[in-house]
This record gives sequence, C-alpha cells and structure tokens, in this order.
Amino acid sequence: MSVKCKACGAQVPADAKTCPGCGAAVSAKTKLLPLAAFMLIVILIIQSYMGKSEEAQSEAKSASPVSSAQQ
Repeated sequence: MSVKCKACGAQVPADAKTCPGCGAAVSAKTKLLPLAAFMLIVILIIQSYMGKSEEAQSEAKSASPVSSAQQ
C-alpha cells in the first residue's frame, strides 16, 4: 500500500521514510485508537475510585455515634 507525499504528491511506498521524488520526510501514521481506548479505561478507573471515596465518606457521616449531649 502506498501513500501520497504531502510535499510533491508523488506515490510513496508505505515502508519508505522519505519520498523518492522530492526527498521530503514521510510522517508515519499514528494509531490513535489504542491510545484513546487506554485513556478511556484510565479515566473510568479514576472515576470509579473517586465515586467510592465519596460514598464511604457519606456513609461514615450518617453512621456517626450519637453523643450524650444530643440524647
């Protein structure tokens, strides 16, 4: 599979680092899908831990012992 050179428009082999026509550097395509999936997983894990700490705090407040002054 070949790609087009951004500088001159010539067809460049997919494994080439430079364009055979003009010598311009050919940028490699970045694979964003694995990076996006990883970031989504990290965000969900962080969000789940934050939710658990808020639930634990609210349960601790509601389960506080009644003092003798309040009786």
